[in-house]
Amino acid sequence: MMHSSPMPLTIALDMTKRLHHELAKHMTPEQRRDFTRVERLIAEAQQQHKAQTARSKQENPSKAPAAAPRRKSLWGR
Repeated sequence: MMHSSPMPLTIALDMTKRLHHELAKHMTPEQRRDFTRVERLIAEAQQQHKAQTARSKQENPSKAPAAAPRRKSLWGR
């Protein structure tokens, strides 16, 4: 079962973009450039992670996570 929360890199990218948007009018050109670079690096890391995950799934298709065993209900015996 997959968790429903977003990936940490997605959260980091969203926070960085929002912070950049909020602070852009108060930043120097160097700070704006640095923020843009951080956004790009996070996006690249996210793409590499997705590619690595897809590659590992292709290499090991038989090692797919098995479904968790079902618990017996308390009343249904």
